Parts: sequence; C-alpha cells; structure tokens
Amino acid sequence: MKIVNKFFPLIVLISLCLPISAQVLDGAYVREHVTEHTFVPYQNIREADAMYSKKILRVLELREKQNHPLYFPIVRMTYPGTGLDNEGRPVKIQPQRSRVNLIYLMYNVGILGEQYSDITGELTLIDTVRRYPVYKLDAADITNWWRHPIEKDDELREHLLAYKEKILVPDGEGGTYEETIDSKLDDTRVLDKLWVWEEWVFDKQRSLMDVRIIALAPDGWVVKDETVERVWPFWIYFPDYRPLFARYEVFNSHNDAEHRTFDDIFFKRKFSSYIVAESNNYDNRLISDYLLGIDAIREGERIQEKIALIEHDLWEY
Repeated sequence: MKIVNKFFPLIVLISLCLPISAQVLDGAYVREHVTEHTFVPYQNIREADAMYSKKILRVLELREKQNHPLYFPIVRMTYPGTGLDNEGRPVKIQPQRSRVNLIYLMYNVGILGEQYSDITGELTLIDTVRRYPVYKLDAADITNWWRHPIEKDDELREHLLAYKEKILVPDGEGGTYEETIDSKLDDTRVLDKLWVWEEWVFDKQRSLMDVRIIALAPDGWVVKDETVERVWPFWIYFPDYRPLFARYEVFNSHNDAEHRTFDDIFFKRKFSSYIVAESNNYDNRLISDYLLGIDAIREGERIQEKIALIEHDLWEY
C-alpha cells in the first residue's frame, strides 16, 4: 500500500500523457437502459375466470398534447454513438437508439425492416424474416382487421402508404385533362389519428378489470390542390409489436432520466382517446352511424362509464 501511495503521482502523470480517445457523449451519462429493455408479459386469463368481456374501438388524436410522445419527433433524432479507442478503432460509447415517432416505428422499422446501426448511424435493411406481421385494412370491414395478412416478402408492403392523387396532364392541344395516379405518402404528419381495438375483461381470479390492446391502425387525410384523400393503410397486431415498442424510447416532458417506451405508453394507458364503437348486435356499427355531434361524444362516455360501473358493482363495501 505504501508503494502505491509513493508512486501514485507518477501513475497519474503517465495516464495524462496517454492519447485521449475521441469520444462524444450527448449528456452526462451513457443511456443504455432502453436498448436492453423488454416488455412486461401479460397475465394469463382463463376463459373460466372471465366474468365480463366487451370489445371497444377507440381513436387517439395524436395532435392532442397528451399524445404528443406518440406523434413527435417529426424528423428522426439521432445521437452520437461512435467513439475512437486509443488505436483509432470505432467503439460504441452510447447505444441509445434514434428517437422516432410511432408511425415511423410501425411502418419503416416494423413493416419495411429498416434499422439504423448503433455504431455508424447509417441506414441498413435487415433481412425480410425480421419484418413484423401486417394486415391490409379494409375500410368497409374494420371489425375483422385480421382478414388480409401481407406476406413478409410481398411488394405491397412498400406501397401501403399509397393514395390516389389527381393531376393535370397536357393533352397536346394546349389544354389539360385530369388523371388519377398512385402517389406515396412521404410526410407521415398527416397520419394524426390512431384506431385502437381493445378488449376489457374482468378476471375473477385477480378481481381486476383488465384491458388488452388487440390491434392498431394509423389514419389521416391528404389535402392537395383542394382535393382530399384518405390514407388509412393497415392494421398491426399489437402483441406482435410489443418487443419492438419496448426497445424505443419516447420523450418524457417531466424528467429525462425517467425512461418511457412506446410499450409503456400503451401498457400504462398514458394517452387520451375517445370511444367510437363497442361490440354490438348490428355488425359492430360505429357510434357515428346512429348518433352525431355531442350525442356521439356522450355515447362514448356512457360506454366507458358502463365498463367502470360493472367493475365497481362487483365489489362489496
């Protein structure tokens, strides 16, 4: 111990003379928790324990303030993930993933299979077997979201965000005529709604009203030259995407050190929404099919209150 104390100043001097590695850290500490994060598995519910069940279709307005963690950032945010060791070789110093919005994560990463390298920050395409399942949305049959699965190598995946656009084409005689073409949506900001199918179940084994999200679908409208076209492209099966959602961080406006992922937002119900339909005897019709305006809003609130009262009335005080 005396020898160490005697030569300690020399050791410090030698360490200061060594080459300093060129490392860039965006912050005070390395943020690596989310990259190793896994989702919390659901509790198993037996059919015999399900005393009550009701399927609900709700809509999230992503432009609402409480839903902004799902809507932003508009442009992918990257972080310095590359450093150089003493020999000039690249090393990973901050494995924090790029921050993206929910639509980008579902479509570009989950459906198309894009992935950014943690070391170089460059875009690479992973193998098609890593692509997540997706289902083509049929606007005339939104209840049966699972009817039209799309294969992992199907070219249709590349054109899911396509929409019909009307353009003027010269006719060769000094005039123009209108033609409808297929265009691809480049700016996903117009996809500002999220449709969510979920099921509420009272589990008598745990004495708990539990909710399970089943499927998600983005929705939006493209406005060009006084024409309006809807882009309502696909459904995803939520449990399939939970491992992906659990590995990407969202912004927490209250505390940067409290990590939240997309899976946490849905699992903890940290979003604002309104009900547009419940499972019913009329082909699961929407509330808008029989009520409009404030009456439709009150009907959605009545459905939510009914579910809460069922759980409340099962308890004895």
